[in-house]
This record gives sequence, C-alpha cells and structure tokens, in this order.
Amino acid sequence: MEAVIPSRDAVAVLRAISRAGFSYQRTKELCQAARWKLVDDELDLGYVAFEMGTVPGQDSHRRLAVEVSESGRLPRAFVPLFYFEEYDVHREPFDLTYRSLSEQLAGVLGPPSSSGEYTCPHREGWRYFYSWWSLTDATFVLVQDEFDIQFGMDVTLWVLPANVSVAVPVSGE
Repeated sequence: MEAVIPSRDAVAVLRAISRAGFSYQRTKELCQAARWKLVDDELDLGYVAFEMGTVPGQDSHRRLAVEVSESGRLPRAFVPLFYFEEYDVHREPFDLTYRSLSEQLAGVLGPPSSSGEYTCPHREGWRYFYSWWSLTDATFVLVQDEFDIQFGMDVTLWVLPANVSVAVPVSGE
C-alpha cells in the first residue's frame, strides 16, 4: 500500500462529518456528495464505510470507516493510510513513512497540537509515534499502531469530535 494522505478536499469532508456530529444520514450525504463509494452500510452495527478518494483526479482510494453517533459509542472515523508488513525484519520504513505522512498532514492542517511516542505492554522495546491536531471542528490523530495486525502494522488517521481528550493508542472500542 502506497502511503498517501487525504487531499485538502477530503480533509474538508472529514471536518464536515465531525461538524455534523458523525450523524449517520449526514455522513452518507457528505460522502456521496464527494463521490465516495459506499462499501458498508451497517447502521445496525453502528458504522458506515466508504471508499474515499484521497487524491483528486487519481485512482487513489482508502477505506473510511465512520462510527456514527447513533451507535451509542464515541463517534469517530478512521482511515488507514499505510500498512507495514515487514515489521519483524526492520522498522525503518515504518518510521520514515510515519514522519512523511505527519509532515504532509502538517502542510494541510498546520502544526500539530501535540506529538510524541507511546509503547504497548505486549511489544517491549517498540515505540509508536503519534501526532494530533485539535481544530475548532474536529480532532485529527495520526498514529502508528497495530489496529488490524492481519494487514501488518499501520499508520492510521483518526477523526474525533472537536475538543475531545486524546489517548493513544486510539481504538475502535
């Protein structure tokens, strides 16, 4: 998977989803207006997912999953931007990709509000990096993680409501 950040237009849609409170109907309307393909419509499970265009005019897509406000859980969305399968060999490409994505996002969102590293008890000696941007209408969190380890380690962009406290790792639970 080539590492790519969402375009300014895609970020504008993500911010609009947050402003709309991650509501099921409004999320669908916004994503469909952006011409993103609906791939999972699971209101009974509390989420909806789209094939999100990342770069205008190119065939570059990422899966956007939105946990809607009607789910009864904290509403949020996430977009995996990069999977790294060879983490058991060396991690330098994983870290370089994270840094590159973070710098590119800073070009779109401005300087991060916070950044740092964290560890997980099940993988001693491994550091995971994160950055987040607290904006007036949304909180964006870029994080190295193992969210879906079957695809490898990942760099994922999370979209949370504005003014929410951020704890890493961010998870769908």
